[in-house]
Amino acid sequence: MVRIPAFFIASLVFFSPFLLTLLSDYKIISTILKIPSTTGKQKAFSTCSSHLIVVSVFYGTLMVVDVAPTANQWTNLNKAFSVLYTVVTTLINPIIYSLRNMEVKEALRKLFSKNLC
Repeated sequence: MVRIPAFFIASLVFFSPFLLTLLSDYKIISTILKIPSTTGKQKAFSTCSSHLIVVSVFYGTLMVVDVAPTANQWTNLNKAFSVLYTVVTTLINPIIYSLRNMEVKEALRKLFSKNLC
């Protein structure tokens, strides 16, 4: 019986920022689509894609943890997803944003070309 009010409070706390993020991303994407030049659209989507990736990973894993059953067999899976949305998203954030830097892209290209050859 206590779970129902807790579920509604958790849903309110969880979905409020999620819906605000979705709304702002919708506004950004709709504004980008109004840009007349193709290169302008590509540059704008390149800028926003890193944000969308991080937000998708964060909210996607958070939803799995909140929706997954609380049975004992799901405990380890919940722990893994909890680590994913708390630690991994924080760690990949600078990596994803640094991939927009041309010097970083070139260094990765050289690194992978050496390893593949």
